[in-house]
Amino acid sequence: MLIKCNNSDFVRIKDYISNDYASCLYLYMDLIQYGPDSDYTSTWIQEQEGKITSVILTYHTAMHIFARDSFNTQEVFDLVDQLRPSQICAAKSTILALAQPLSTINYDSELGYVGKLESTNCPNSSIIQKATIDDVESISHLLYNDEGIGASYSLEDLKAQFRERLSQGFVRSYIIKDGDRIVAHLGTGAEVGNVSIITYVITDAEYRGHGYAKMLYQAASNDLQKENKEIFAVYYTDGAIKLHHSVGFNDCCECGKLFLKTH
Repeated sequence: MLIKCNNSDFVRIKDYISNDYASCLYLYMDLIQYGPDSDYTSTWIQEQEGKITSVILTYHTAMHIFARDSFNTQEVFDLVDQLRPSQICAAKSTILALAQPLSTINYDSELGYVGKLESTNCPNSSIIQKATIDDVESISHLLYNDEGIGASYSLEDLKAQFRERLSQGFVRSYIIKDGDRIVAHLGTGAEVGNVSIITYVITDAEYRGHGYAKMLYQAASNDLQKENKEIFAVYYTDGAIKLHHSVGFNDCCECGKLFLKTH
């Protein structure tokens, strides 16, 4: 049974997730930041014999799912078909369970890893800047023009999420500029309590090969570790896996996403 949640369900959902937040980072952090039912989030639970079998949360055009074991894939299919989220993030086992049925409504799948940063020995650099709201337009265009990142978003949704989260202090972004042009970026996708996610690591194609990504990682990890935050990242491609391992991330679980291409 699929049940739409309200804020009175917060404790029950949080207890279901328990200490497995690494398996559903964005779901967990959006839940803590906004609650199950808000201007930004909507949440459902699936139940069987009075027990939760999955939690489904939407934020803007993204959907996040957490399930410990088996769940009713038809109910999830029907909800996805109704809402048509731009992307669906979950643990690998959940993505594999949904990949075939959702392929019939034009969703592609990609598998990857969640990593946790243990230590880093990247170089410090004085060229790193902290991004402000005024940088959102340029950052969004840089990300949108990347085939891997941009395929899961519309440009307007990227701008809206960046503005919203930066203005709320929910994230921070680090950038490198050449004059007024932003040529490299790294951000925290979310920060709640002592948990943070590093994401959107990108360097303009013309500026690669200068170690900018590692410099950005050093700046971000210095700040986050001083605040005693756990630092996670999600990565999919061979290049991203090698980069994250090289800067000190260890894989802690397997994950994946399903996405509708927007361009």
